Amino acid sequence: MMKSLSFSKITLLAGTILAFSACFKDLDTVPLDKDEITSAVVYDDPASYKKVLAKVYAGLSVSGQEGPSGQPDISGIDEGFGQYLRGYWYLQELPTDEAVIGWNDRTIKDLHEQDWDALDVFVAAFYSRIFYQIVLCNEFLRETTDAKLDSRNVDAGLRAEIQTYRAEVRFLRALSYWHALDLFRSVPFVTEADAVGAFFPQQISKEELFNFIEVEAREAALGMAEPHANEYGRADKAAAWMLLAKLYLNAEVYIGQPKYTECITYCNNVINAGYSLNPNFSQLFMADNHQATDEVIFPITFDGINTKTWGGTTFLVHAAVGGSMNPSDYGIDGGWAGTRTTSALVGKFPAVGGGSVLVAANEGNTGTYPVLQVPGSYQGWDPTNTNTVIASPGAAGNYEGYFWFDDGTEFKITDGPSWDVNYGDTGADGTLDLGGDNLLITGAGYYKLNVDLNALTYTLQKTDWGLIGSATADGWNSDQNMTYNATENAWTITADLVAGEVKFRANDDWALNYGDTGADALLEEGGDNIIIPSAGSYLIKLYIDKPDYTYSIELPSFDKRAMFYTNGQSLEIGDISKFTSGYAVTKFSNRTSTGSQGSDVTFCDTDFPLFRLADTYLMYAEAVLRGGSGGDMGTALDYINQLRERAYGSASGNITQGQLTLDFILDERARELLWEGSRRTDLVRFGRFSESGYLWPWKGGVKEGTSTNSKYNIYPIPASDLGANPNLVQNPGY
Repeated sequence: MMKSLSFSKITLLAGTILAFSACFKDLDTVPLDKDEITSAVVYDDPASYKKVLAKVYAGLSVSGQEGPSGQPDISGIDEGFGQYLRGYWYLQELPTDEAVIGWNDRTIKDLHEQDWDALDVFVAAFYSRIFYQIVLCNEFLRETTDAKLDSRNVDAGLRAEIQTYRAEVRFLRALSYWHALDLFRSVPFVTEADAVGAFFPQQISKEELFNFIEVEAREAALGMAEPHANEYGRADKAAAWMLLAKLYLNAEVYIGQPKYTECITYCNNVINAGYSLNPNFSQLFMADNHQATDEVIFPITFDGINTKTWGGTTFLVHAAVGGSMNPSDYGIDGGWAGTRTTSALVGKFPAVGGGSVLVAANEGNTGTYPVLQVPGSYQGWDPTNTNTVIASPGAAGNYEGYFWFDDGTEFKITDGPSWDVNYGDTGADGTLDLGGDNLLITGAGYYKLNVDLNALTYTLQKTDWGLIGSATADGWNSDQNMTYNATENAWTITADLVAGEVKFRANDDWALNYGDTGADALLEEGGDNIIIPSAGSYLIKLYIDKPDYTYSIELPSFDKRAMFYTNGQSLEIGDISKFTSGYAVTKFSNRTSTGSQGSDVTFCDTDFPLFRLADTYLMYAEAVLRGGSGGDMGTALDYINQLRERAYGSASGNITQGQLTLDFILDERARELLWEGSRRTDLVRFGRFSESGYLWPWKGGVKEGTSTNSKYNIYPIPASDLGANPNLVQNPGY
């Protein structure tokens, strides 16, 4: 089943599922193959304990007894749709700003529109998958009690291993019950203490379920392997600590009691366990991410040969490829043209689409205008030098241009690339004289030279340039000074900007300023304000050494987590059913960090990092901001900036203490954990999911987005289970 923990085909006894037969008629199962055996004999082989443990882990990865389809674990839905991770991803990502899907399978579009009901097949499928997984865990625990081990004469060495297995299974059961709590709150409840057979499970309150998960995860951790000490793919103490941190972070939502101090405690446990950020962010989502154990705390493992499924990362990679994308670039044999993201999510990244150049310089019509030569001591008195000219882009006979002149520079103006017709200024009175005296510069600087051949006059204006606007640190109040770069013949500035507008102006005065009317990167005197789309550290260059005047805006180091495919894709989603409507997300790939293809071009090797250190850093910072004790703001800031330094490749994306707010954390979680199955939970915790002013495209089924009913903060108990079990009460509003 896994790269380290192998899975052998074993069907558990019919009682494995019968514990929930009153709730799930479609989950009733009996051995269908003459080669399949039941627990009456399976445990005669001591090796079977680990094989059955593998089956429990496999419940998170595969969807049935055969891969990729055939003999499904649950029925009533396509087997790929019913796989655990795919079902979880649907319910956690599709109702948010992070994902839309173009398919029209049954009720799938209801998820993004937030208008599902108790009959929704995708809600019912994952609900069933959760409890199938819990039943597997219960059966393993039921079959590994001391009494059962005594009856089978299990030796001491194997008993010690089995105790570790039991702790891991208790963790896995707590994990699924946490998913049930988070998505459904109050649910039917069964443990290994309940007898096998058909009965109506009681519904546990959200408070009681919270307490059960808390105790189970704590006790499980005591018996689990130390961090980094278990086989790859198996959970250790750090996985249990992560589960507890997540439980406590959301406690105020679940049970109305803040437990941020407890969250910090378990975050610290994980952080102090020797994990570190993988320097290669993209490798965390590639076919060789099993090597990223420095950061990944608990993965759901996949293998293109041994765990074939239409769910898991096979779904995540294939569904995200379409349009003009080349499937082989992602290590697969074809795209399914399904999933994309919304402009609301893309807008959280400073470099929209992941590129570093927002505005490229535009040469315009440079080289086509009438010119006058400006030979002088600064360029060897050469009237044929085409780089030292002033041009007439406007009214005939009126010329202008910019030059850097050192103190004491002398020059003249010639009409043509020769000395035949040349002008100077005898008397230094601003009037041009044919063959007159050299013009003299007093004081080094960047000068604007204007010449009117009609009136035979000229002006010289020394200029220093700055950037001003609502996007700058001081707004429209004062300039941010630019620096002249003689090598590039450009004025430059690197500045931290916010979303807003800017202009270029000379000498801290509005008498001479440039904007961009038409947004074509060509500057006009007094032109329109220039848009800065989002916050970031920008490199801006002003080129006025020759007409047409232009500029560039770059993010010299950009957020590498902005993993979008934009070629042929529109930013805005006009039609959800069209793959090219919305940016594609390229985060998950079936290629390795060295460029090799996975072991199979259809089924992916890429493991899913369910828990990783970056999330721990984000949880720690949020819990500190929410008032938890046991942490401090300085450490929280350091953790966040470690994430951003990896994302930017430098400290250029670092933030200050004042910028570390809860709103920032929510956006940073979206940037760091995009498509990792946490977004719905995060938005609910921040009060931004349903009934809120935070809108994104197609929320509520409206292109511009609209607020929805708060009942959608949790999912309904499926109508099929509600009708089968008289002990169940539906969630409010359904």
